[in-house]
Amino acid sequence: MKFLSNLTRAAAFCVVLSPAACAACLDTKPDTRLNFEGKLSFQVFPGPPNYEAVNKGDTPEPTYILKLDHPVCVDGNDSSDAIEKADQVQIFPNDAKEAGLFISMRRLAGRRVRVEGTSAFTAHTGHHHAPLLLPIAAIVETSDPGEAEGGGLNAVQEFYLALAKGNGADAARLVVVEKRASGPLSAPAMTAFYGGLDEMLALMEVKRTGPDEFQVRYGYVSRGDHRCDGAAVVRTNGQNLISSIKPLNGC
Repeated sequence: MKFLSNLTRAAAFCVVLSPAACAACLDTKPDTRLNFEGKLSFQVFPGPPNYEAVNKGDTPEPTYILKLDHPVCVDGNDSSDAIEKADQVQIFPNDAKEAGLFISMRRLAGRRVRVEGTSAFTAHTGHHHAPLLLPIAAIVETSDPGEAEGGGLNAVQEFYLALAKGNGADAARLVVVEKRASGPLSAPAMTAFYGGLDEMLALMEVKRTGPDEFQVRYGYVSRGDHRCDGAAVVRTNGQNLISSIKPLNGC
């Protein structure tokens, strides 16, 4: 798919020159087509009721944030405020039924991508986690495959999202064969524990700390109302399967 790139280049030009040298900012009128390029990340933000912390009972809100290569300014209109400088865009499929885009976004977390969409708008509720939001119709990877940070990161993310559903079978598929057959990383063991929680696991952060090493933060409430604010170091192998999980705080 061919993407327009004029707006991205214009934004870069505005960064180099003074703001007065830029004739116009991005237009957020309905149906205006925009495209952006940057690094895609997956984050979980706290939602209702307090929008403060998932580990204190707020609803987790899984979110995809695009960190732009170059900050942009945004024109205001009747439905959106003006923004002088924004370097993050919250993206989501423009059609909630578009399963393919959701799959692509999960697969491309941690990589450089280009997205295209229409009808961008500025943040105005607690559910908006970046200054600018864009419903997208397309996403493509622009990373050099030799430098991409996907792979293991995506496997770790998918592993914990499966645990968040209490689905030990899907989680076990992301574990090396020798550890998924029995023990705590087997499908029955993970389903029994994570499927029986008083409050299901909420994934809060997955970040890379080495070539095949990741630090994960999560929270859940086990039976008996015991709250776990968990953290672990997760390692993957060359086939992007989880080879070890080391809890950092005993839960």
